Amino acid sequence: MRPKVFVVEGRNDLNRMKRIFPDVDVVTTNGSAINAESVELLKELDATHDIILFLDPDHAGERIRRLLSKEVKNIFHAFLDKEAAYSKNGKKIGIEHASEKDILNALKDIKIVSHETKSDITHTFLFDMKLTGNKDSKILREKLSKELKIGYVNGKTLYQRLRMFDISQKDVIEVLK
Repeated sequence: MRPKVFVVEGRNDLNRMKRIFPDVDVVTTNGSAINAESVELLKELDATHDIILFLDPDHAGERIRRLLSKEVKNIFHAFLDKEAAYSKNGKKIGIEHASEKDILNALKDIKIVSHETKSDITHTFLFDMKLTGNKDSKILREKLSKELKIGYVNGKTLYQRLRMFDISQKDVIEVLK
């Protein structure tokens, strides 16, 4: 088993992780302004470590997740529910605001990216299941993504993540029952 390196957005997220896991290796992206040096460091670490993206459940976190998923080969994803990441005043969102329990729950369901997917998910299937193209699609996607622990998704991202994590039509049907 290779050592793990967690990727978080900022210093406060790093401090939160270190309070829970004092010996964990953490790399910060310095918010959404991830620089080329950080990307190169993660590419180097990828040869010897498992890289786990544990980013804020917001637009900036998703942007970093997309960028690093293209650059780093052996990548894992951990998703924190948006509701669990709000600050006490409800104005900010981030890993730093989550309870230890919520962070531990998110890290129980780390997903690995499958580069050769065996998923049978198609756009037609998502449409037939009313996950896209329907007035209630957003509500169904939220239920599905929460249950599968794949983070917030729109229709396009849902398709990509279901395939990326080798989730089958059977798995989706089971959740939506």
